[in-house]
Amino acid sequence: MKKPILGVTLYSFTNEWQQRLYTLEQLVEKVARLDLGPAVEVVGFQSFRTFPDVPDDFARYFRDLLEKNGLSPSCLGANLDFGRRKDRLMNDDEKIAYIERQIVSARKLGFPVMRIQHTAGAKVLEALEPAARAAGVQLACELHSPLSADNPDVIELRERFDRIGSEYLGFIPDFSATMTAVPEGHWENLRRSGAPEALIAEARAIWKTDDPTPVKFGALAAAADRFKVGPAAMSQLNLAMTMFGHAPVDSWRELLPYARHIHGKFYHVDEKGSEPSIPYPALMSLLTDAGYGGTISAEWEGTAFTEEAAGFEEVQRWRAMGERLLAD
Repeated sequence: MKKPILGVTLYSFTNEWQQRLYTLEQLVEKVARLDLGPAVEVVGFQSFRTFPDVPDDFARYFRDLLEKNGLSPSCLGANLDFGRRKDRLMNDDEKIAYIERQIVSARKLGFPVMRIQHTAGAKVLEALEPAARAAGVQLACELHSPLSADNPDVIELRERFDRIGSEYLGFIPDFSATMTAVPEGHWENLRRSGAPEALIAEARAIWKTDDPTPVKFGALAAAADRFKVGPAAMSQLNLAMTMFGHAPVDSWRELLPYARHIHGKFYHVDEKGSEPSIPYPALMSLLTDAGYGGTISAEWEGTAFTEEAAGFEEVQRWRAMGERLLAD
């Protein structure tokens, strides 16, 4: 039976990177030394100074760096940046040309998959399919919360993918869409923003409902008004309703045939070896049951709550959890 290939995204070490504790080479070497590979994901604009373009000599250096450390490239995180102009958004031709440059870089660097945002749209993605096929790079839209299987944008993309019938278009499901609780770090941020415990309790209850997001926003606004909190707390309240989805685990089953890579999002693995806010046992069981044999990156996003350089420790705990669940 096929099982996922575990790995990590260097995005998990954002705090270490921003604090200049490691060079790119040192990050890769430590990933290998701690046995957190073999699959390595990289966000282009975070790690490569010249991105979206990559010189040939640097591309050779990067491929050699991974090979020397017994690692393999899994996914390149691209970004659309359609608002780069001051006067207007890019038109479709400009979008296509901009993304094609990133496809070329993904090929040079050896990545078989390139992550893009769903906001590229079905029309642009279809136009990019020939370039992706020629480069041997699969274009995959990240399905981060609030995107889930029943989201209209996801349905539209699936229908377009079905019509085109190309293996070079697909999705990257992100576990943020399938959570059982808002991470405690988020509530701590709210407390620091001045939110009282009673308001946080109301926000927890609103998050758990199945109401549409606009209805949740309205309920939060009414609660915030009663408690007289400021804009910073209001922003954090709204963020909880969009960043942390609670779609049913089984809803991802219908999307796995389109999955080209998976983001193993997590916020903290506790002393018991569990992620309190994400149902990892059920998710890993689903992947194994469905025969998913592709790559999955440990993606620690605790950087939203702390500047502590704790990425490697968190990913090590995630890795132990993942290996245990896949062995069950």
